[in-house]
Amino acid sequence: MLKHSLFNTVATLSRDKRDTLLLVFACLLVILNHVDSLYIWVSCSAIALMLWRAWLTLRGNQLPARWVLLPIAAALMAGIFWQFRSFFGRETGVAMLAILLACKMLEMHAKRDLFVILFLSFFLLLTRFFESQSLVAAFQVAISTIVLLLAQLSFQFEKKTIKLWAKTKIVLSMLAIAMPLTVLAFFLFPRIQGPLWGLPSDADVARSGLSDSMTPGNISKLAMSEELVFRVKFLEQAPEKSALYWRALVLTQFDGRRWSQNRFSKNITPRQLETRGPAISQEITLEPSNTSFLFGVDSIANPPLVEGTLASLNSDGELQHRDKVTQRIRYQVTSFPDYRFNVSPNPIELQLNLRLPNNFNPQTRNFAQEIRRQNPEPLAQVNAVLNFFRNERFFYTLEPPQLGRHSADDFLFNTRAGFCEHYSSAFVILMRAMGIPARVVTGYQGGTLNTQGGFYEIRQSDAHAWAEVWLSERGWIRVDPTAAVAPNRILRNLEATQEKSGLAGIVNDLIKENAWSRELRMQWNALNYSWNQWVLNYNQTQQTKLLDRLGLNQLDWSTSLMWIFGIGLIIVGSLAIPLLPKRIQRAPIDRLYLRLCEKLAKQGFVKTIHEGPSSYLERLQATMAAEKYQLVDEFIRHYIAIKYGKTSASVEQKNMDEVNAQLQDMRRLLKRV
Repeated sequence: MLKHSLFNTVATLSRDKRDTLLLVFACLLVILNHVDSLYIWVSCSAIALMLWRAWLTLRGNQLPARWVLLPIAAALMAGIFWQFRSFFGRETGVAMLAILLACKMLEMHAKRDLFVILFLSFFLLLTRFFESQSLVAAFQVAISTIVLLLAQLSFQFEKKTIKLWAKTKIVLSMLAIAMPLTVLAFFLFPRIQGPLWGLPSDADVARSGLSDSMTPGNISKLAMSEELVFRVKFLEQAPEKSALYWRALVLTQFDGRRWSQNRFSKNITPRQLETRGPAISQEITLEPSNTSFLFGVDSIANPPLVEGTLASLNSDGELQHRDKVTQRIRYQVTSFPDYRFNVSPNPIELQLNLRLPNNFNPQTRNFAQEIRRQNPEPLAQVNAVLNFFRNERFFYTLEPPQLGRHSADDFLFNTRAGFCEHYSSAFVILMRAMGIPARVVTGYQGGTLNTQGGFYEIRQSDAHAWAEVWLSERGWIRVDPTAAVAPNRILRNLEATQEKSGLAGIVNDLIKENAWSRELRMQWNALNYSWNQWVLNYNQTQQTKLLDRLGLNQLDWSTSLMWIFGIGLIIVGSLAIPLLPKRIQRAPIDRLYLRLCEKLAKQGFVKTIHEGPSSYLERLQATMAAEKYQLVDEFIRHYIAIKYGKTSASVEQKNMDEVNAQLQDMRRLLKRV
């Protein structure tokens, strides 16, 4: 009922009011594109100003005076400065544009103001892609663009009323004409390496993800996030899920609580990798992380070429980009899950991986010595610790209790509840206390197979920490103490280790286990993957490959632009030909009559628009010489006889010989006039 009443109210409004409300709605859509990135007060202020403008339009009230609007705009600008401490920067600029657009709507008096609002709206809409370039964002921008064009078109038809559906068809036709040129420019316009908009203040925007250190609790917090880290497509058969370890960082330095990297230990020993078994090739699409970490199944044989630049692979097996990854990148890498790593390291490297801080975890040290006395062989000591985790009452949880100064003592002998970082840290401390070189490795483990797209998705919830120990003649080997406590974490995923509690947990579990919802989620993720692969990942490297395949690899900037301009003209011209006004096809009799009118007009006897042949002839009788009038009279009588004669309804039905004879007489008379 309310919807019907509102529709009737809008339908009874004047043309100007309807057009203004459509423009307000279009601008609201533009601002709603940024709601998830703007501060709440900025979004609410902009929306409130827009609704105020709509209310004024519906009521027919005047727009606020300048002395009312200026203090409001000044207060909002002051709020933005207080929020961002600057008027410069990407996020600040977007917030200012949203407020300025809303304020401008309240002072739209002339047509010039209308175009300012439209151009400002299109620019603000473009900034949506600074925040997200996902498929959803593209769809939102497309809908907003159509509504904005509808609003613009409504104001173009000042003296003509066109129904909304008719205007929509015009807009869609315009977009259809523009689409071929857009596709051409997308593929051929020179790609600029680097982000679309980069300012110093925006360069280090914080993102969730692995850090360059590890303390108890930081990975368990990260594991609560479902944010996508990267997708991987195996070019051959995928390995078992238990073999999917994605190394990021090797942490060797421990201060009693925090594990961090020792920069001095990097590349002390030249990397020694002995590979066994088949290679695994992967194509990885990495999301922006603002870090330099690159990934591949452990262990990577050689550094890949990423965006035309060779990545670095150090002696610890860490794969890194030379710059921080601030945009989505794609690369291929080859790995060997079966390997021997650094069998003959530098003794200094081994010493660095035996260090423990003094006056920390005395109970753990004593326990390590006890295990060592009972198991003299290093491999037996490793297995003894794993059996200790496996047989004692240890718990794997995302919400471990707080640990005191002696973190390993508290964990091993008091709380016995922790996440992967607790187990890997305690394990490495025990190993070092027994004289076995050991270190912590952080990265990701496992992933979720998308059966629709045939790729794995690795999310922050797959973040993991494990250990590596060095054994004589075997080198560095992976040991995952988490697998001893929670094997489902390695064989399946993190969710398989967590108990469902409460109604929310039960409902969530039912949704995730539902085959239809799982299939729909995978379809959507596969669609996003295709969008990323074929649209967002079309960068300078991909463009160069395309031009090579087309034989256009020698094109420079100017030549490319000329090609785009030329082909664009051909496309637009061919599409515009059907839209050109068609020439009216006149019968021969009508063409002769028009030629007579044109000839007489040059002589000063102009025919008015409303005059028929008979009326024109009567007027000519009073002003034209008798001899010339006689010729014109005979011509027009022939015309009337052929065109409007009673004996024949149309020229086609007349005796063609008679008609042709009369036409011939008319041509003769026309020459003499």
